[in-house]
Amino acid sequence: MTAPPNSKNPIEALRGRILTIEKEVQSGTYRPGPWAAATREIRGLPAAQRRALAQDVTRTSNALHRRAGYPEVSVLLGIGAECAAGVVSIVPLIGGADTQSNALTMAGAALLATVAQPLLKIAVGTLLGVRYAYAFLRMFEPRFKMQYGSYLSRPRLARILYHLCGTAGTPLALAFVSGLAALPEFARMACYGLAVAFAALNAVFFGAALLGFRRIGPVRVSITSGGSAGEELRGA
Repeated sequence: MTAPPNSKNPIEALRGRILTIEKEVQSGTYRPGPWAAATREIRGLPAAQRRALAQDVTRTSNALHRRAGYPEVSVLLGIGAECAAGVVSIVPLIGGADTQSNALTMAGAALLATVAQPLLKIAVGTLLGVRYAYAFLRMFEPRFKMQYGSYLSRPRLARILYHLCGTAGTPLALAFVSGLAALPEFARMACYGLAVAFAALNAVFFGAALLGFRRIGPVRVSITSGGSAGEELRGA
């Protein structure tokens, strides 16, 4: 049956809404609501249709994110900086082992734990087909802006796995340091306790999102990897 002349392809209608949001962001007139509604609809579409909208979604998501004005660098430069910081973290860890200094050990552990989370998440995301637009600095921590369209075009199971891997980097790095017998005992035990605490915190955000909570106190659960994984699983 031929569609009525005034009918509009649902995907093109959704694309039109996304482009309207992009224009409103560029003009400074956008107000929250339409983007969240559009991305909820996209999650429910078949894979081919999600892929068809991917470029528009990524471009609009980047425009929304850039309103915050975070300093940006290329993805490769950001990854290089993270890898360099990971290498540098070895220096205070060696110093901590040589001098039995808790302060040096904790400094090295903190640096290693900071870079382990994004590097692991990027590696897993890349394997799953998630791509990245740029790196940016949020407070003191480098982060990576995903190409949101590439993320939404992935199967839901892949999106859940992506976020779950994002919860593992920091606890694994701290657990690794706690297992180095040459380091001072107090620092090793402190790293072990912190590894457990970070894992538990991620589990709390995951559970809260799974139960439908949007916030825990002032913190939106969706800005955490555990919370994002829980939201994706709840949406399934």
